[in-house]
Amino acid sequence: MSTSFNTVYDDMKTSLKLAWKSMLSYFLANLGMIIVVSILAGLIAIPILGVAFVALASLNAASIMAFTDWAVANPLVVGSLGILALVLVVSLFMVVSGSIYGMSYDLVTTGETKAEAAFSYLRHKFLTYAGTGAILTIVVIVPPVIAWGLTAYAMGMTVIGLASQLLTIFTFVWVFITAGLTSMVFPAVSSGKGVQDAFKESYSLATRYFDRVFGVLVAIVLLLVITFGPIVVWGISLVGIGTVPVLAFGPVLAALMIWTVVFAFLWVLLFLPMVRITWVKVYQDLTGGQVATQRVVDQVPIV
Repeated sequence: MSTSFNTVYDDMKTSLKLAWKSMLSYFLANLGMIIVVSILAGLIAIPILGVAFVALASLNAASIMAFTDWAVANPLVVGSLGILALVLVVSLFMVVSGSIYGMSYDLVTTGETKAEAAFSYLRHKFLTYAGTGAILTIVVIVPPVIAWGLTAYAMGMTVIGLASQLLTIFTFVWVFITAGLTSMVFPAVSSGKGVQDAFKESYSLATRYFDRVFGVLVAIVLLLVITFGPIVVWGISLVGIGTVPVLAFGPVLAALMIWTVVFAFLWVLLFLPMVRITWVKVYQDLTGGQVATQRVVDQVPIV
């Protein structure tokens, strides 16, 4: 399959129209998911904090100092525990993302979706989404974290100069490639696949239809650069100058802040749903699944 610019553009445009059509549903679903995650995080954190409080309350100053010295002397052990906590926390948020993919799957395949669909997917596929999120975290996020951590450990906890630049390049390349190879995992899980089969299918589709999958990923990255790149470039330029000129806080900064805030809201309301809808649509196209988008979206004006 040969993919052109127009193919990727149509994927994004169609998905944006669908996101606009169902914007309220996605907003309510995301709001509800935030409440659910907060409750789940509280249920997990309260017992842990309670045990920690009881344990620490019995320690005296000398014991706390000894524990602190041990942590400083064993950064690799502390880092390993931190990575474990990272996997658990990110997996929890991945469950929410998977649930939104579920309602996006309904939207793409039937042309309609409601916020309640996200809660239905959350209830029926919680463990599947959690397992998927854990593996995604281990594959996509953990390797760069380990690379930065080990480099910091070798360099005395400060990564600067060439090492920092190389690690930044490695992180971007690694995340970009692995994100592309696993981009179809949540759509596959939402369609009924198991975790293992979803990863296998995502890798197969990404390698067989490399231009389509990574073309969409490049479009998403470019959208991020366009929307948040100006404020990032402004911040980097100030670091390069070494001093902060008074003009930096004038009209230029005001314009950049307005630009960033506006697009931050657009990402929450439109672009994040659009990204999920796009991946589901591409997955359905590549696997020959049902797609009801074209019939529905032609009636909805693009923003």
